[in-house]
Amino acid sequence: MKRTSPTAALAVALLFASLSVAAAADDMPCHDAPLEAAHAAEERMPGGHDDASLLASFQPLAAEIASISAAEGERRSDFPFDGIRAAEDVVLGADDEEARFAALQPFTRDSAATGVVVETLAGSLAEAGLPQTVALELRQALAGAIDVEREIGAGDRFYVRYRQPFTAEGVRIGTPQLLWAELRTTVRGTLALHRFRPQGGTERLWSTNGEALGGLPMRLPLDIINVSSGFGMRPDPLDKPGPAMGPLAEPAPVVATPAPEPPPPAPKTRQPPLPPPSSWLMMGNGSAFGTGPGLGGLRDPFEGRPHVRRRAEPTPPPEAAPPPEPLAVAPPPPPPATPRLFMHDGLDLVAVTGTSIYAAADGIVTGAGPNGGYGNWMQIDHAGKVTTVYGHLSAFAPGIEAGTRVSQGEFIGFVGNTGRSTGAHLHFEIVANGRTVNPLAFPAIKRAQLAGADLERFKKQVKRSLEERDREVKVNAEIAGMPN
Repeated sequence: MKRTSPTAALAVALLFASLSVAAAADDMPCHDAPLEAAHAAEERMPGGHDDASLLASFQPLAAEIASISAAEGERRSDFPFDGIRAAEDVVLGADDEEARFAALQPFTRDSAATGVVVETLAGSLAEAGLPQTVALELRQALAGAIDVEREIGAGDRFYVRYRQPFTAEGVRIGTPQLLWAELRTTVRGTLALHRFRPQGGTERLWSTNGEALGGLPMRLPLDIINVSSGFGMRPDPLDKPGPAMGPLAEPAPVVATPAPEPPPPAPKTRQPPLPPPSSWLMMGNGSAFGTGPGLGGLRDPFEGRPHVRRRAEPTPPPEAAPPPEPLAVAPPPPPPATPRLFMHDGLDLVAVTGTSIYAAADGIVTGAGPNGGYGNWMQIDHAGKVTTVYGHLSAFAPGIEAGTRVSQGEFIGFVGNTGRSTGAHLHFEIVANGRTVNPLAFPAIKRAQLAGADLERFKKQVKRSLEERDREVKVNAEIAGMPN
């Protein structure tokens, strides 16, 4: 809305001042001469002193006001109340709010708070001068990645960078915003988080590996997750002969194969007889060895017989070795029986007996006690027609019973091996709108993950932030080393 000119405002003020005086003179009794003179002047006006005639007498003045406003670019009607409304807007300041806000010249400044944890993280952040809203946002973001109370202790270091709006005079305005933070812990090492807006998404805090941080509507009920059996069809672990937790069946015996018999020895061949002695060996009376008195006068048995050479008999072929007997092969074992499959409606999370169990989300306990194959069983109803189920507990937390209201992360019981179970573990189910769903794929329990081009942009932003912090540390060190 535009302002009226000082001339128009003055004319309106004079006009209505005259109207007020005339009305007051008409209503009040005339006790003194000035008022009587004013009343006489009013009586002499054309048309008497009725309101219609009185307004008609001021039409020339109203026309003059309208012409002055039109000359200055103001849009006015013939009736003078439009000028009065414009004057009120000027006095109340309704038409210059944007101009006055621009006169403040607001700007943002990035600041950092660093320090060492002395007792608690919250107290150390406040001691470092970090705004409370930034400290609260940081603790809520870290709660999904670390146990702030137990895993952050004395000696751990922190660096927090945030953005704060200021006026030209240096006065803080608005709400500060956490940009990024780094926490160096003894238990969990270095943790860092950065604010980032993915393409087409909302701005939020992310860990350096691209996983979204901050509170989730639902969490898994154990601190350490070790899934032994997932959601879906599976064989019944108790559907086998023998005890459920007994040893494995012995392997089938293997029949030893007999060694092959050695082949029989080859038959011996007959040696041909020696040939008779040659005639040149004959001495004395045709005897080979002589018949002299020195040899006793023996007579050669072959004497007088004709010498005949005998042909050697042919050697018979060796007998073929008998073929080896076929090896004895054990018959194959019978095929195993096809196991029965059934639907596993949740997750089996392995943990030792006595491990703490925590509520997955805010809700009301609708059941807690023995329940058939579940053993010690608990059911919690949550908002949005979502229910969580916990099975095989060894015991419930004190005070847990039907009707108890619990908060997310509240201690509710202990891991056990009750009911139809093969070992210590927690059976965990999520029922949404009356149907069981895979807890690992449930949107309320699954964190978003950056990928592709968004992940590359995020990594570059993290690199720039670290380089900026390093430059800042270097400058501060140089300033601290300068002589006073």
